[in-house]
Amino acid sequence: MILLAPSLAGAEVYSWTDANGNKVYSDQPPPRVNAQRMNVRAPQAARTASAPQAEKKAEKKADNKAVASDNAAIAAANAKIKEQNCKAAQTNLATLQLNGRIRLPGSTALATDAQRGEMIRQAQKDVQTWCNK
Repeated sequence: MILLAPSLAGAEVYSWTDANGNKVYSDQPPPRVNAQRMNVRAPQAARTASAPQAEKKAEKKADNKAVASDNAAIAAANAKIKEQNCKAAQTNLATLQLNGRIRLPGSTALATDAQRGEMIRQAQKDVQTWCNK
């Protein structure tokens, strides 16, 4: 009887009790029998409800993979930039420490000892910032 339910879902279904006291279900009531019309609806397939959820989960998983991939690419690019900045900071510090006479940026004037000391301190900070692991 359960196997017939999906095929009868679109049709009218009647129920009655036969002469032996058994409950009978059919799409046509027998003549001269008091049959009750049943309110039958098609069962909703579980797959229909879960299919969009499965799609959403798969979509979210793909999005997460894309984000993770993007994050890895960004981290690699940042590491490369940090390495370049570290090398530049080390070169700048070495230049400031080795050369006794330094020209001020954008000028032909030479830096005083105080200015040179400040430039060296800043270069040391840059090395600490970019070269610490």
